[in-house]
Amino acid sequence: MRRAILVALGTGAIISSAAAFSIGGSESGAPLSFDEYVAALRTIDASHAARTAGCDRTSGFEREFCRIETDSEQAVRKADAEASYRRTQQTARAAQRARIEARYQVERAKCGVLGGYKRDKCLVQVHATRGRDMLAAAAPYEARF
Repeated sequence: MRRAILVALGTGAIISSAAAFSIGGSESGAPLSFDEYVAALRTIDASHAARTAGCDRTSGFEREFCRIETDSEQAVRKADAEASYRRTQQTARAAQRARIEARYQVERAKCGVLGGYKRDKCLVQVHATRGRDMLAAAAPYEARF
């Protein structure tokens, strides 16, 4: 039963994350104006509040996982909006790091269902994946000179 719930939550996370990335507006080539940026932040906050309220209807692990997923999605969407508004290398890197951190938090929460050795192994794997992703993200920027 727990495995089925975990698979369903993971599938939901992937689908909602893909939808959030497409809705976030980061794919558009046009930079956001200040008013559009502020409106995007308000929309993100409203969406976060609605999803958090939806998480409160569940209990136990599902509620905690939903909250972590919602907070991670909000962080990514805000970082993408900031990158679209500022259009600098620093904000693009911050958005990339936010995506990596969000994936890390969601995967780490999935390890909470497991127990003992399996949980420890899962946490080590998730942490190693995060480290590899951070190194891969930094690689294009290390050869600047």
